[in-house]
Amino acid sequence: MNKVTTSELKRINRKNVYHFIYNEGKTTKQNIAVFLGLSLPTVSQILTELEAEKLIERNGTFASSGGRKPMAICPVRKLRVSIGLEITKHHLQLVCVDLYGAVLAERRVRLLYDNEASYYRRMGGEVQAFAESLDVPAGHILGAGIAIQGIVSSDGQYVAYGKIMNCSGAALADFARYIPFPCALMHDSESAANAELWVSRDIRDAIYLSLSKHLGSALTMNGAIHKGHGIGSGLVEHMILQPDGRPCYCGKRGCLEAYCSTEALLGEADAHGFFEKARSAGTQEHIRWEEYLDTLSSAIDNMHMVVDCEVILGGHLGPYITDEEVARLNQQVKEKCAFPEERSYLRRGHCPESVVAIGAALVYVREFLENI
Repeated sequence: MNKVTTSELKRINRKNVYHFIYNEGKTTKQNIAVFLGLSLPTVSQILTELEAEKLIERNGTFASSGGRKPMAICPVRKLRVSIGLEITKHHLQLVCVDLYGAVLAERRVRLLYDNEASYYRRMGGEVQAFAESLDVPAGHILGAGIAIQGIVSSDGQYVAYGKIMNCSGAALADFARYIPFPCALMHDSESAANAELWVSRDIRDAIYLSLSKHLGSALTMNGAIHKGHGIGSGLVEHMILQPDGRPCYCGKRGCLEAYCSTEALLGEADAHGFFEKARSAGTQEHIRWEEYLDTLSSAIDNMHMVVDCEVILGGHLGPYITDEEVARLNQQVKEKCAFPEERSYLRRGHCPESVVAIGAALVYVREFLENI
């Protein structure tokens, strides 16, 4: 077995100390030493280094159990920030988050997507203007995560399939050309799932369903997005639900997308107005909603037969689904399942409307914390 060198041990201790402070939010030098099994001189040296780099600060005191009050040590939440972008056909959604994933600022810009240099120049200008409005030193912006309605290549360098936005072949280099900090490109559903993993730390294995204008999904395994070995994994929106059924934009017929996207449910209707009427029995909206839930339960049963894990209902439709409807949907799935299943494995997503952009921003926050 290789021995850990002195420099490696220092790096490990430094990381463990920072993560302990980060997870606690506020702690003391004595607590750090006790919980991590380190000597007080070692902890003091690490704290001095972290404070010199402005990663932590001393802010207030704790009650004394006798003697001097212990100093409260906290992470500097806004030492670094990250920007997230959600690109759709007609809009650009921007958010900025701190090291805890809290949204510090957001902006929505109407911008028609076009895989041309003029679009990327305009997009880059919007990102720079947003960054300047944050009053944050340029060197303190970790990067920009860019989420798009398209399947991104396994190396993250281009859009492998982007029929919805006609963005197939669009390269990360084009998106990043006019943005003065590191950029990463990702599928919007994976980005939304990433945000959900951040908020719900107990999730290990799950299928995330983005019930939005276009249905999206992502598979998480061991607390991380499962990428697969080719074009992607967890693309349940293109499982055939009804052979020779409704046409899907992918060219097949009967895909789950054609039945469980909000476009399939709402048509041109406004979601808020639709659900006001859907809560009244006998209305056309109520009938459509009941049919939608029945179809969704069949799809979830199929997913559950492939991967026995939780299913998270997110996306734009998530906030409109009540706890009672989640329970009823879970019961419908149980009734369709060929095998006895007592536990409930459905849950609603907890993230806000800007979930895709937030998830994109968190990519660089995670990277920062892993490499501290």
